[in-house]
Amino acid sequence: MDFSTVSDHMGTKLQALLPKIAGPNRSPPDGVATIDLSIAQNHLMKEDFLTLMKDSLMNNLSLKELSYPSGFGGSHELLEALAHLLNKYFSPSKQVEPEHIIATAGAGNALDALCCTICEPGDKVLVLGPCWEGFGPYMLINANVEPIVVTTSLLRNATEVDIIVALQNAYAQHAKKQQIKAVILTNPNNPLGKCYPADVLRRILRFCHGNGLHLISDEVYGLSRIENRSTCDSPFVSMLSLRNQETSADITSFAPKVHVIWSLSKDFGCSGIRMGCIVSQDNPAIRLACGLSSYWQTSSLAGVVTQTLLTSPELPDLMRRNSQYLGAAYGKLTKGLDALQIEYISADYGMFIFAKVDSTCHNADAESKMMDALVEKGLITAAGGKFFGDNKDYGWVRITFATADDDIEAALRILAGYRCSIETKK
Repeated sequence: MDFSTVSDHMGTKLQALLPKIAGPNRSPPDGVATIDLSIAQNHLMKEDFLTLMKDSLMNNLSLKELSYPSGFGGSHELLEALAHLLNKYFSPSKQVEPEHIIATAGAGNALDALCCTICEPGDKVLVLGPCWEGFGPYMLINANVEPIVVTTSLLRNATEVDIIVALQNAYAQHAKKQQIKAVILTNPNNPLGKCYPADVLRRILRFCHGNGLHLISDEVYGLSRIENRSTCDSPFVSMLSLRNQETSADITSFAPKVHVIWSLSKDFGCSGIRMGCIVSQDNPAIRLACGLSSYWQTSSLAGVVTQTLLTSPELPDLMRRNSQYLGAAYGKLTKGLDALQIEYISADYGMFIFAKVDSTCHNADAESKMMDALVEKGLITAAGGKFFGDNKDYGWVRITFATADDDIEAALRILAGYRCSIETKK
């Protein structure tokens, strides 16, 4: 592609981004029905939320929403609604006030605003892996920041204390530590659906404080609990609940560098609404800078929908049913995976499962062929190699299960056929 008509700095960014966002152009043969379970979206409650949102616009949309936003960082009504949700469900150790919050156009906009605020161009951030591949593009396009994905040697230990050792090693081995400005984690983790135990989160806090780093906790799956799991390894613990619990004065003084991201996209199945927020309770300068970065990007219409949804008396029942639906869909998929003897990481939160579909994959080429074979049969999933950064572990896929039963059944049939083809080749 010819980048001669864009600036040099944007051309450099685009050259770096294109290989990451383009990916292979996979499509099934003509006449083959496609089931796309590659995107982390919850389709189970869309009708319920849609009805509530339609009523919201019908009953609450007024002339003021047709003007510019009335408040910096979001209208007062919107920020109050977000604070209400966070105080009720995230158990903050210090009450979240509306002025602690900056509304953003989704979690991606929140991440972009924070990276632009705390980093210089060319800086690095340590991202606890496995992690969403989209972190890279979001950090690069405006802030020009590079993520360094930190992983454990054993995938099943990625949210346990092993990640602390990996984090310490990654930081110690970096030649220019002054360029590392932050640690980012997604809790509950994407793609594993696991939560970090409270003790591990405290150790991450101490690591960041000891090295003068910001800590960004992406908590967009925090309300997507999978009901009917026989055991939950670790319940969701928000960083908001830990920041003031430490007795050490040093830890308390670190609070200005602790920031939480949340959005409607995942927990409420409405990624198209583009509404999220940054919570930074002790840093007015961060809120000012992030507010300036996101001020013109949030929609007043999205604000009306959000404040109505988050303050609705129906919300507790909607969330309860959402957990039940997630549990039923999870049970259906895992029962099928067990029958096929496909290894997977048991999830407690979220809407996806990380499964080892092909244990014979040992490199990127083999994983690409696996993905091609699944697509040819009509199943699109997220290739596991994309979640690992440089330390690849191949043969895994992330399968979204928050969809219709028919889709899950069809996906299992395709996986069964693929597994048979593997056995035939042995």
